[in-house]
Amino acid sequence: MRKICPVTPGAWRAGIVGTAIVGLWACVLFSAPVQAETKLPPAEELLRDLKFTKGDLESAKEGKIIERSVSEGSDRALSIGLALLIKAKPEEIAKLYRETKDVESVKAFKVRATITGAGTPADFAAVDLQPNPEKEAARYLDAEPGSTLNLDAKEITAFQALKSASKDKAVPVKEVEQLVRQELLARYQAYRTKGLAGIAPYQRGKSSQRSARDELLLATKESAGLEKHIPALHEVLMHYPAAKEKVKKDKFEESFHWFNVELFDRPTYVLTHRMAMFVDYAYVNVERTYYASHDYNSMQQVVAAIPTKDGTLLIYVARVSTDQVAGLKSAAARPVARTVMAPYIKDMLEALRNRAEKK
Repeated sequence: MRKICPVTPGAWRAGIVGTAIVGLWACVLFSAPVQAETKLPPAEELLRDLKFTKGDLESAKEGKIIERSVSEGSDRALSIGLALLIKAKPEEIAKLYRETKDVESVKAFKVRATITGAGTPADFAAVDLQPNPEKEAARYLDAEPGSTLNLDAKEITAFQALKSASKDKAVPVKEVEQLVRQELLARYQAYRTKGLAGIAPYQRGKSSQRSARDELLLATKESAGLEKHIPALHEVLMHYPAAKEKVKKDKFEESFHWFNVELFDRPTYVLTHRMAMFVDYAYVNVERTYYASHDYNSMQQVVAAIPTKDGTLLIYVARVSTDQVAGLKSAAARPVARTVMAPYIKDMLEALRNRAEKK
């Protein structure tokens, strides 16, 4: 696997890719898929509906990894879609996901933790500001509207108050870490109880905000295949947690996690929500990143395994929102970013296929 590099033009893209790679494994790592009542059309019809051509499928049969265009609904969107054929059954691939240790090889990931129930401060006990704690603490204590950190107005005020309360403005790193833990817990609890409506916006300027809620809502709406073929899961994504109550407990699984990803010699705290359904002859998993502490705003990944007569077609789609590709140069930046992202994901998919076909 390629190493996530220090800051270079495009290094932020590698950082996002690192998160996506672990997300790719983790999407189905957390549990076995579960049966849902939806009835899918024949696999060939489904693949055509997902815009896979006969030529694409022939290329997949030859062992190639297919890259296809994915809709990008805003100038901040960065999307990628990949697929490959694996000569194994979907349930065998799921088992391999659960057993894999490849996540451990992604050195940028320092902590991966599960959050259970309503969440407690203990769930975030491993949060620290390494590898440069004093510098990172200073960023939080000097917090203001902007893109150095993804914080809402109340979070900014809390860090400013912490600094002001110190006579000499020298706040111990441990106190800053404690406040970071509290705010991560608060974001988790708000999302878990209110879904998209509970995601506080990032304060970019005095009167301007960036809404991860709106970005994830758009990413879900752009997933037309989910809405058409797996409406129950699409409804959960759109209206979590209320819609979850309409799905039988044995038809749906979910888990919550937080990660500390070291990017550019800085800790990046990521909050994720993972959902899974087994639908007729296929399965689908979704991972939603509803908070990232800097460099990108949100991400939604979908992994689907569709059996065909030649093997299982594994489809991976990621939609990332980042201010890094927004603005006048967006049209030129996005194709370059996708070109940078694709090889990383392809490497991981190829490694998965090699292990699956050796079983």
